Amino acid sequence: MSDPRMQVRARVRHEPDRSYAVLVEGPDGEVEVGRTDKTADLWALAQAGAARLFGESLGADNLTLHVPQPPYGQDGQWVRIVFVADRDDPSESADIGVLAQARWFGHEGAWFVTVTGTGTSIVPSEHLDFEPVVTDEQVAAFHTYITAAAAG
Repeated sequence: MSDPRMQVRARVRHEPDRSYAVLVEGPDGEVEVGRTDKTADLWALAQAGAARLFGESLGADNLTLHVPQPPYGQDGQWVRIVFVADRDDPSESADIGVLAQARWFGHEGAWFVTVTGTGTSIVPSEHLDFEPVVTDEQVAAFHTYITAAAAG
């Protein structure tokens, strides 16, 4: 059982290829403990790495994982969802390719994305195109949707 006073810090480093390196502050300094291309794997990598470094499993009370905003994304920028977890679910797959606006949601290590027509959701970076081609008509439709949602 981990010492309740022990507090271990881990952080994510965004790599140029849009993968993630997980680093844990160990007894001898910061150590890279793993890499992944999936946001969903970050916590497990940090926990496993901390367990290797300290010789015991650490729970949420003993491990803090910091995921900084990636350098390739800006709050309020246009994005397109290019991948969803369940392509067979029409409520998810309907958002593929639709123009959206993203804001960094650091608590989740992902983006809070507003999608024209379907609302908002939390989306990991690897599911987004941060360099979409955007037309004036799409921007107008987005603003019409937001205005109607705010009034409704």
